[in-house]
Amino acid sequence: MPQDWRARPNAPAAGTPLAALDEVPADNGLERVFGEGPRAFRVVLFKVEAGVRAYVNECPHVRIPYHFSSDVFCVYEIEGRRDLMCAHHTAMFHLDDGHCYDGPCKGERLLAVDVAVEDGAVRIA
Repeated sequence: MPQDWRARPNAPAAGTPLAALDEVPADNGLERVFGEGPRAFRVVLFKVEAGVRAYVNECPHVRIPYHFSSDVFCVYEIEGRRDLMCAHHTAMFHLDDGHCYDGPCKGERLLAVDVAVEDGAVRIA
């Protein structure tokens, strides 16, 4: 898969609304899906101290979504940071920068999606 998320099939265009800011849970993630089937573009939003971060919902280890059920992500607060654990192979990622610090893809990163928050709405930047 291309590492430039904008080159992927069904990637949303700049300005596409993803959610109202208050829809993004403080203790979990919020997924949005564009397209259908194996070529669907999956993006997940997380609240972090600096605002909102978005990532392609695809673990760098085996290229499958990192949640185990719709909008149920393994999000933890560890040593003052919010972290995501891939539900399939327990890789651990810092949500503020996407860095994998433990597990089978240690040293890799989640693929960040550019977003902006404007007037209480999260949109593709």
